[in-house]
Amino acid sequence: MIAATVAAVAFAPVGAQSACAAGLPSIYDAYSDHDLENCSADASTNEGQLASGRIVAVDPAAGKITLEYRPLPLLPEGGVRVFNVEDPAALKGLSAGDRVRFEVERDGRRYVVTRLENSN
Repeated sequence: MIAATVAAVAFAPVGAQSACAAGLPSIYDAYSDHDLENCSADASTNEGQLASGRIVAVDPAAGKITLEYRPLPLLPEGGVRVFNVEDPAALKGLSAGDRVRFEVERDGRRYVVTRLENSN
């Protein structure tokens, strides 16, 4: 019984341990209109719930975007990362400093933004 409890805790999703889940402010709050009352560890997996972040750089020719983002269930460390974009046309009109909402999926060793919305 104790072994089962220890195993359940050891394999719990890391995203559940984020500042958001603990109800604590994050250094990324300045880039988000995030409401801590509605925070959940699996918020980005629910339909209509997108992650939020700020654009650092856009490379439409390569189909890539660099985002500063809060911790996500898929990427619990948060920070700044270059993402491939599934549809490079979604980058049109976006520039550094814009706030965006996005959905990201893992594709092998890469992370791909599958949905991107300007939230300025």
